[in-house]
Amino acid sequence: MSWRLALDAGPAEWALAAAASGVLLLAWRLQRGVPRGPRLLRAAAFALLALVLARPVLESLEERSAKPRLAVLVDAGPSMQSSDDRGAARLTRAARWLRERRGALERRFEVSLYAAAGGARRLSFDELESLRPGAAGLDPSAALADVLDAGAPPSRVLLLSDGAFEDGPALAPALSRLGAPVDAAGVGPKALRPALALTALGAPDFVFLHGRFPVSATLEATALAGARVRARLVREGRTLAQSTFLVEKPYEVLTASFTAEAVALGRMGCRVEAEAVLPGRAPLSARREAGVEVIRQKYRIMYLAGRPSFEYSHLREYLKSDPNHELVSFVILRNPENVSPVADNELSLIPFPAQEIFVQNLSQFDLFILHDFDYTRFALPQAYLQNLKRFVSEGGALLLIGGSNAFTKAGYHGTPLEETLPVTLSPETDDHREGAFSPVAVRPEHPLLNIGESAAASAELWKGVAPLEGWTRLASVRPGSTVLLRHPTEKTAAGEPLPVLALREFGKGKVMLLTSGSTWRWKLGGGRDWRLSSFYPRFWNRAVEYLTGSLDLKKVKFSPLPERMPSREPAVVTLRVFDEHFRPLPGAEVDLRALWTRPDGTQKPAPFYEREPGLYQFELSDLAEGRHRLRAWARRRGEAWGEDETSFLWEPPRGDAPLDRRRLKALAEQSGGRYCDLDRLEPDAFYGEAREAPRARAVLGRRALWASPLWLWALCAVLLAEWTLRRRGGLL
Repeated sequence: MSWRLALDAGPAEWALAAAASGVLLLAWRLQRGVPRGPRLLRAAAFALLALVLARPVLESLEERSAKPRLAVLVDAGPSMQSSDDRGAARLTRAARWLRERRGALERRFEVSLYAAAGGARRLSFDELESLRPGAAGLDPSAALADVLDAGAPPSRVLLLSDGAFEDGPALAPALSRLGAPVDAAGVGPKALRPALALTALGAPDFVFLHGRFPVSATLEATALAGARVRARLVREGRTLAQSTFLVEKPYEVLTASFTAEAVALGRMGCRVEAEAVLPGRAPLSARREAGVEVIRQKYRIMYLAGRPSFEYSHLREYLKSDPNHELVSFVILRNPENVSPVADNELSLIPFPAQEIFVQNLSQFDLFILHDFDYTRFALPQAYLQNLKRFVSEGGALLLIGGSNAFTKAGYHGTPLEETLPVTLSPETDDHREGAFSPVAVRPEHPLLNIGESAAASAELWKGVAPLEGWTRLASVRPGSTVLLRHPTEKTAAGEPLPVLALREFGKGKVMLLTSGSTWRWKLGGGRDWRLSSFYPRFWNRAVEYLTGSLDLKKVKFSPLPERMPSREPAVVTLRVFDEHFRPLPGAEVDLRALWTRPDGTQKPAPFYEREPGLYQFELSDLAEGRHRLRAWARRRGEAWGEDETSFLWEPPRGDAPLDRRRLKALAEQSGGRYCDLDRLEPDAFYGEAREAPRARAVLGRRALWASPLWLWALCAVLLAEWTLRRRGGLL
C-alpha cells in the first residue's frame, strides 16, 4: 500500500488560493519595516489559508489488475420460465451456463452480475441457483440505466435472454448513454420447427371517417425456406388487400403493409390472415384481429334549398359558423319556368348542378339536407332519388325540411325517396297548411331533444319554445319510426297524432323529417326567456350529431385490444377522453376513475397516468391467467361525461414460445455488439484468449485533510504567536 497527496480544489477555490498568495506577496513588500519574526508568522498564516483553500486529500493506493468491466444481464422475465427442447427452463439454462463459464469470464473481465425483470438488480454468482422469474418483463432501457447507476460504467454488456421483451423508443437513448457494446446470447429452443407466426399487428387507434389508414403485419417464418406466404387484409369476408412473399432463409421476418378506408363511424373491425404453402406439406396459417375507432374530423353537409327563406338564412348561418362543419349549399333563385330576357351565360346565377350533386359528389357528404325542394320542376330522373336512397342505406344521413313546395307537392310520393322516410306521404298535392302551433315534445328524454341538464328540464324548455308556422298533412307513421314532436291537435289520415319531427333508421343511415320550415322562430325565444337563448343552436347541433352518428359515439373510449394479449407484463392498455367536438380532453378538466376486475372476480382500482392530453395509459402487472376486465368512467364539471369497458385474455408464457433472434440481433447491432446462441457461446472464442491484464494503482480510500479542525488550531496558533511577538517588540 502507498499514499498520495491530491488536491480537490475547484476553479473557485483555486481563485481564492491565488488571491491569498497575492495578498501574501504584497504584504511582504509593504511590511519591510516590521521585524523578521512577525513577518514570517504572518506569511505562514497566509500560506496555511491558501493550502486549506486548495483542499488537500490523502489517498491510500493499491496495485491491482486493470481488467475491463463486464456487466452480465440475465433476463428474469416471465417468459424465461418456459421450457425448451433441452428439457430445462430457459432461466435455469442461463444460470447453469454462467456458473460453468464463471472462470473463463473472470479471467478476462471484472464481472458484475444482474437479474433483469423490469429494471436490473445486483446479483452474486451464489444467488444464481435460487433465481426465479419475476412478474415484470425485461425493460432493456430501464435495466441499462440501473447498471449505470450501480457503479463505474462497464466496458461491455452481455445479455442472456429469449428476446421476449419490448424495446420501445427509450432504448436508443439508453444505449447512447451507456456508450458500450451490448452482446446478446439467445436462450431458447435449438431445433427449428416449421412455424408461421403473426407476431405484431399495427393499426392506428382512431381514424377519421372517409380517411385511408395503414395496417401493417409482422410475420415470422421459421424453417419455411422455399415456401410462399400470402397475407390478406379481410373485412366482413371481403379481401381488401393482399401481399405475397417467397421465404428464402431458415428464419425470416416478413412485413406486410396494407391500406384500408374508414367507411363507417364506430368500431371498424378487420383481420389479417396469413398462409404458408410448402410442396408436400399441409399449409400453415395464422390470423389476428384488429380494430380501429372511426370518428369524424368534420361534418360534410350538402344543403339544397328550393327557395330563399328565413329558415334557410338562419340555418345556413349556423351551419357555416361551426368550424366542425364543412358546408356546401345551393338555393334555387330562378326556376326553369322563370323566363330570362338574356342568355344564361350572361347571368351571375349558375345553372342547377343536379348531376354533380346527386351522382358525382353524393358519396362525399355525411348529411344531405333537402329543404322545401321540388325536384319535379327540374325534370330530374328518379334515378337521382334512387341514388339518395342508396346513400342513406350505406350510412349517410338525410334531413327533409318542409315548406309549401315540399313532400307530395315536390313529387316524392311513390318514389324511392319516400321508402326511406319515417312517414308515408299524403297523395294530395296540396298537403301544406298554414297556421301557428306549439309543438308537443313526445319524448323529451330522447338524445336529440334532451337539450337541458335532465329529461325533466328538457321537457320544461320544450314547453317554452316559440310557436312554429306551417305544417304538412301526412298519410301515416311508418312502423318502426320514432315521433319526437307532434302537432297539438291535428291527425294523420290514419288517425294518428300528426308528426312534426320524426326519425327513422334506414339501412346503415338515419332519416329525419321536419314538416315545418320555421324553427328560426326558436332563435328569437331567448328575448323573453334567458334559458332559451342558446336553444336554437343546441337543437341543430344535436340534430347534426344524431343524424351523422356522432351523438352515439362515446366520449370515453378504450383503444382496441386484441382478444389475447401478449404473454408478458405489464399489459398496456390506453384510453382516450374527448370533448364534445372529439378533441382530446386534458386531465385537468376531467375526473377519471377506473376499476380492474381480475379473473377470480376480485376488483381493485386500475393504475393509470396521463401520457399526453386526453390519452391515459394503464400498466397492469401481477396478471393471473384468464379474462381481465377494465371499466373506466369520467365526470366533467360535476356531470357524468361517459364510460367504457374492455376485456382481454392473458396467459402466461408457454413452453413452445419461439426464440426472438431478430430482436436480440437488432439490439446487439444497434449498440455495436454481437449475437450468438447461448449453446454455441464460448468466452474463449467469443472474446478471445485471456491475456495478462496490466496493473494499475487503485484508490482504496481518501481522507480529506482540509476538513480537519487541526488547520483552524494551527492558524490560530500562528496568529497568536505573531501577536505576542509584536506586543513584546512594542508594536501595535
